Amino acid sequence: MCCFATKAIPKVNCRAPVNQFSSCQDLMKNKALQVCIWILGLLALFGNLFVIILRSIVKEDNTVHSFFLANLAAADFLMGIYMLIIAFKDAQWQGEYFKHDMVWRSSGLCQFAGAVSMLSSEVSVLTLTLITADRFICVVFPFRMRRLGRRKACFYIASIWVIGAVISLVPTLGFDYFYDKRSNSNYYGRSAVCLPVELSKEKLAGWEYSVAIFIVLNFASFMFILCAYIAMFFKVRQVTKGVRSTQMNRESSMAKRMIFIILTDFFCWMPVIVIGILSLLGKFHDPKKQAYAWIAVFVLPINSSINPILYTFSTPSVSKHVSTRTGKLRKALKRAKPESGIGE
Repeated sequence: MCCFATKAIPKVNCRAPVNQFSSCQDLMKNKALQVCIWILGLLALFGNLFVIILRSIVKEDNTVHSFFLANLAAADFLMGIYMLIIAFKDAQWQGEYFKHDMVWRSSGLCQFAGAVSMLSSEVSVLTLTLITADRFICVVFPFRMRRLGRRKACFYIASIWVIGAVISLVPTLGFDYFYDKRSNSNYYGRSAVCLPVELSKEKLAGWEYSVAIFIVLNFASFMFILCAYIAMFFKVRQVTKGVRSTQMNRESSMAKRMIFIILTDFFCWMPVIVIGILSLLGKFHDPKKQAYAWIAVFVLPINSSINPILYTFSTPSVSKHVSTRTGKLRKALKRAKPESGIGE
């Protein structure tokens, strides 16, 4: 009502309640975030689509590893869809968001966007955990444990997608547990950007579910990833002192290349987990609620946008294929320039 009043009577003394993301005018009140979400969304969408197509064309020796990375790119691609939905709605309602707030947050599209973001983030985290487990077995137990075959890899990846789908769709099934009567909002409609990440001490309906997924599950996954890579580091150092086999060299070099993808996701998620824990304990103070907005819109999705660059150089064959293609394109453009000049 305050937003309506200030729109009709500019000098009226009325202040709308503080919101993490929105103002009377905009779905996202921070102009920098409005620009960032377009850039990150487009990078995540087209970058990961490029990776999926490229990995279906380029055949690698380690088909299981390539299959894992293709699915990781598919999960990050979904994050691009989510970001562009939010970016489009923000642009559509600029200057008059207050007219659409309640309808938007209770709409099916907001539910869809929230479910897609949750599916993307959890499939990404679980796939990274599976990739780490695969690298861990190959590096630390190269002869004692059997490596993953294509059939088992497909089974594990299918299981991850099913788990991610169940986790993201359960809140949309109409259970009273996920409906907050204080704010008259459902699970994904608690904020204007349709994210259920628990980063405040308000504890709205379904907060335990958010904590279990975004803090407990993700923290356990990243602790395993951290411990596994520490174990791999010491194993590689130990083997370096002795005679190294060709297979061991290959596995350790692949683990080193994968560490960049793992680290970017780790540094994106750990601030979320730490701030979530501090918020639950009442130890995190953010009166203007800017940290929540930046973490939800910028920090969480950024790994989905930069991962395509890391995927491209994560294996020599893909990197070589890209450099060969770009080299041919550069030569073709050089040849085309003199011809166009003669024609003129």
